[in-house]
Amino acid sequence: MKRVFISILTISMSLVLGGLVCQAEDGLLFRKDIFSRHQDGYHTYRIPTMVITAKGTVLLFCEGRKKSRRDHGDVDLLLRRSEDGGKTWLKTTLIHEEGGDAPIRVGNPCPIIASDGKTVHLLFTRNGPDCFFHTMSTDEGKTWSPLKATSDDPKAKEYRKDNFLADFGGSPVGVGAGPVHGIHTSKGRLVAPSYVGHKVDGKGRGQSCIIYSDDAGKTWKIGGAIPWVPEFRHGECTIVERSDGSLLMNMRTSAPGVYSFGYRLTSISKDQGMTWSKPVVDKNLPCPACQASMIRYTDQEILFLNPAVNHHGGFSIWSRKNLTLRLSRDEGKSWVKSRILNKGLSGYSDMAINAEGHILCIFENGERDYCEKITIACVEKSWLFAGQNAGEK
Repeated sequence: MKRVFISILTISMSLVLGGLVCQAEDGLLFRKDIFSRHQDGYHTYRIPTMVITAKGTVLLFCEGRKKSRRDHGDVDLLLRRSEDGGKTWLKTTLIHEEGGDAPIRVGNPCPIIASDGKTVHLLFTRNGPDCFFHTMSTDEGKTWSPLKATSDDPKAKEYRKDNFLADFGGSPVGVGAGPVHGIHTSKGRLVAPSYVGHKVDGKGRGQSCIIYSDDAGKTWKIGGAIPWVPEFRHGECTIVERSDGSLLMNMRTSAPGVYSFGYRLTSISKDQGMTWSKPVVDKNLPCPACQASMIRYTDQEILFLNPAVNHHGGFSIWSRKNLTLRLSRDEGKSWVKSRILNKGLSGYSDMAINAEGHILCIFENGERDYCEKITIACVEKSWLFAGQNAGEK
């Protein structure tokens, strides 16, 4: 009986180890939950963003929502660091909070790793676009510079830009950073994908834009806004520099009166984000009115990650699912390979590339709600090509 038990245990262990080997051979190196609901005094953790320093330190930023999963309320900005590529994580640290238990939301993190691989800039907002902050770290995220706020006054010049005031109808503009990583362009500009909120004829309007700095983060300005078109509105966005130096903006969208439009929008800037082309729908990228992430992988390749569902019937927690990783070899014009990373409910995400070329994906997911936890998965490029394309049977 003892020998039988040992044999069964040996077989079971072989199957488990075999599964791990299969995963590694498939290109999925590891998957780990970082934050889970109802832990450490927070109801829900949301809005994950991530960068990797030249030394390989992974910095994960997110919102810690105290009393509920809702966007508004008592929300703190948090950071976790990993010094082994995301396999293990140090204790959570608080970047910023205000008012104790007061319903003040501090969030929408947008980190930017400078081209030196050492300096990390972090932009975030208070109460949505109420106030915009900047801080920076040069020691792997261990310490941060004093916070610098632009202004508490939405009528201040930081919130307005002459080249699109006419488009905004002269109304006050509120600006929100991120929430996804930004970029340091080949021309030296720090660029944060952002969005503006304003009113036209008494109605709210959202538009994607950039916030930028040309002096290493000392001062920040608002760049051009993506042109508004009546067919849809745009907001949260992600950006990449193309091989020719132009910028590609990829945006969340929805149709007027309908929460989900069903696909992503794209726009191009040839002047470092000061003016943008008329946005167009990319029907290669289904998306249920949700944030997404995009990053340059190699000189010839770009990656895109989002919950890939074309959902026309309105928003529900069930419409955000099938988190899909895609690869483009023509600067984001088409996507030659795709694979579902998380088949279940999935929400906001971000990506980073380590020195070995492994793709780190951080994303919201859950069984009953798309934001029950924040998980990291590390995959090799081979993982994308080891399975069938997303949507194929």
